[in-house]
Amino acid sequence: MRIVRYTPDRASEDQAPRLGLMLGDDRIGDLRRAHERMLAGAGDRGAAEIAALRFPGNVAAHLAGGEVAHQALLETAAYLSGDDTGAGGGHALVRKLDQCRLLAPVKPWKIIAVGRNYGSHDKEMSQSGSGFPKAVPSAWIKSNSALTGPFDDIHKPAATDALDYETELTLVISKHCKNVAEADAMDVIAGYMIGIDVTARDVVRLERAEGNQLMGKMFDSFAPMGPWMITADEVPDPMNLAIQTRVNGEIRQDGSTAGMIWDIPKLISYVSQMSLEPGDLIMTGTPSGVAAGHKVEGENWFMQAGDVLESEIAGIGVLRNKIVDAPGEVQWDWERSRAGEKA
Repeated sequence: MRIVRYTPDRASEDQAPRLGLMLGDDRIGDLRRAHERMLAGAGDRGAAEIAALRFPGNVAAHLAGGEVAHQALLETAAYLSGDDTGAGGGHALVRKLDQCRLLAPVKPWKIIAVGRNYGSHDKEMSQSGSGFPKAVPSAWIKSNSALTGPFDDIHKPAATDALDYETELTLVISKHCKNVAEADAMDVIAGYMIGIDVTARDVVRLERAEGNQLMGKMFDSFAPMGPWMITADEVPDPMNLAIQTRVNGEIRQDGSTAGMIWDIPKLISYVSQMSLEPGDLIMTGTPSGVAAGHKVEGENWFMQAGDVLESEIAGIGVLRNKIVDAPGEVQWDWERSRAGEKA
């Protein structure tokens, strides 16, 4: 199943998000309305309230409903796959995809990003040229305020001239868990998405010189996600998925999840030393081909306003995001920071 978070009107940004089920490649079934109609048809007087509880406007909240919510999903998916999916009560149960705006499917408690988890990427980014695994995975927490939709614009901050892309297989945690054994790790995955760890490389370098990493990976829109969460049962071999990144149609990254240093079970075992909650995201790293690793003289691969970024993982889908200049006036003096002056 492919679960989407969407608003029914592509042009509106004020509508409450809804959860939907992809029906084929061009239709979305409204899970909440379909569940309500299904229950009402069975004579349940609390149909509206139950449907709202089972299918809130966020995958994370739905997952928190546990097995009861999952069973409701299975039953409603079967209902939507039937013939009786027209308009009911004045509300369409099924809409055309091109009428809707897709949002990031999950708004999690936390996004855990893993760095240099592919030997090829570690090699291109390391001054020593070492592609060997480290003692522990390199990871950090990325703010959920960086989330943006699969086809929304990425805002290029005025602070950076080195805007980079990292296409990553992203795991969605299914339930509260802690200290998960590697043998049990796949059982706590609800599904998979494509994520992009957008990075302002020059800002990151400046921050790391101070022993810090914050804004360079956390500006608004620096975490496009989607286009949907595909349930784990439909991805039988997540450690063997092709990954490709294109900028203006030119292939930049062309790898496979088979190139991970720390595989999915090891990552989950490591990060679950802290409690993981339903809907938490784990971005698993990126293969070689990022702009910062491109060392050809006279060629600049960093993204500029007007560029179109496409991020694809086989069996999941494609994100397509245009780069635009970030709106608003920046109050922090980045030139002073680069000059090494203190505020």
